[in-house]
Amino acid sequence: MNWGMKIVLGMGAFMIFIVCTVLYMVNKDTDTLIDENYYEKGLVYDEIYARKQNLQDDDAQPRIAIQNDTLILHFSSEGIKGELNFLRSSDGSLDKIIPLYTSTNVFKLPIKTLAKGSWILEVNWESNQREYLYSQSIFIQ
Repeated sequence: MNWGMKIVLGMGAFMIFIVCTVLYMVNKDTDTLIDENYYEKGLVYDEIYARKQNLQDDDAQPRIAIQNDTLILHFSSEGIKGELNFLRSSDGSLDKIIPLYTSTNVFKLPIKTLAKGSWILEVNWESNQREYLYSQSIFIQ
């Protein structure tokens, strides 16, 4: 085998490697966004912005604490109705939406069933005919 044939075989092997790598990356789909419905959220961004602005205007940020296996949310007002969105950036299949109803200003949620690690907690609620949205990163141990 002469050196010309070795060059052709080397280039062929390299091209096969590149094609296999591209096919693997396309099929694996590891570069998805955290939000798969980002386009729909972009269309209603004015509503999201208004909820965040209400949060700042009313100084209604909830205090979030984790004690033992319980997530505790302290709100500035009573009569809360909404939902909690637990988003896992490393695995979207673990995302959870939990309804939020309380007549007091404290909400407690057992978090034993949630996987340990980093989460994004979005609290979306309504109180006194005003809507709020708050987001915070939390770490569950």
